[in-house]
Amino acid sequence: MKTAVIILNYNSENDTIRYVNEIEQYNCINTIVVVDNFSTNKDTMEKLLLLKNEKVHVIQTTKNGGYSYGNNQGLKYLDSLNEKYDYIVISNPDVEVKENVFESCFKELEENEKTAVCTPRMYDFKDNPIRRSSWKIRTPKIDMANSTRLTQILLYKLFKNGEYPAEEFERNSRLKVEAVTGAFFVIRYDVFKKCNFFDENVFLFYEEDILAKQLQK
Repeated sequence: MKTAVIILNYNSENDTIRYVNEIEQYNCINTIVVVDNFSTNKDTMEKLLLLKNEKVHVIQTTKNGGYSYGNNQGLKYLDSLNEKYDYIVISNPDVEVKENVFESCFKELEENEKTAVCTPRMYDFKDNPIRRSSWKIRTPKIDMANSTRLTQILLYKLFKNGEYPAEEFERNSRLKVEAVTGAFFVIRYDVFKKCNFFDENVFLFYEEDILAKQLQK
């Protein structure tokens, strides 16, 4: 089993450095690729390049093409290494993920061939569960209800229909969902490649929903 983590950085080098220093010690991770998405901070690359070693690779894009574009540059870089990876982790740098969480996600994919992607349930810094770890694929009505804080209140029942209730998470240690957060997920590399990775026509937001539809197909 060979694994790689893609971390997209944009003017968040302090978070990225902290995160990489933490996870590069994990034995279950083979390769880490830090992609700087053309940050505007002057000394970003100088700081990030200090992370480089046999396990940690640092690259920079030629433009800020958005979330999908930046992550795809990391995935294409992995392709250029001519090494076969089984599982890819897409991760924001402003998270904290213990090694056993990575291991649990890899184990889920190893043991369940029909599972294409998985994510752990996320918690905030006060250890409260975050409701947007996963959700149901959007419909026009659910999207309308979710568009503003006001519509979330006025169309609350419709808005909540697009989410998985807390009781389901509490009742199930393993919950089948339709879409997972782009902040951290693990995906089968070969399946991701069949989807042509992320859709670069989208600069930011909705990448997860597009990927969910591609995975369904």
